[in-house]
Amino acid sequence: MSFNDQNPYEIPGRILSLGIVKTFEPPLKSTRKQLTEVTAKQNELIEKLHGENLSIAKVQHSRELQEMLAKVKTYHAKLCNIKKDIRGLHEKGVKLKKRALKLKELKEKEPVEEVIITKPTNIIPKCL
Repeated sequence: MSFNDQNPYEIPGRILSLGIVKTFEPPLKSTRKQLTEVTAKQNELIEKLHGENLSIAKVQHSRELQEMLAKVKTYHAKLCNIKKDIRGLHEKGVKLKKRALKLKELKEKEPVEEVIITKPTNIIPKCL
């Protein structure tokens, strides 16, 4: 191989390549290290989430939880019935108050009849 057979850009190309590698290699190494750390932490979180999902699934299907939910449903229905009864009683109380007020007004409008009570005079006092 003679000097003329060589590519005239080979040496400057290698020098330029080495310069580019030296410039970008350190940031790329630190980025690779950070990506490795992030990936490890991500895998750790995935494992923790998987464990939490399993424990939640166990709790959801537990008998105690199902019984509690049934009780909640029953007590909610009872509470709704009690509220309904209280509303009905409140309405009846309001109606009774209105009726009592009307009766009181009617009673006040009626003429007052005086009842005269007299003592009997024909009672003979007893003597000793």
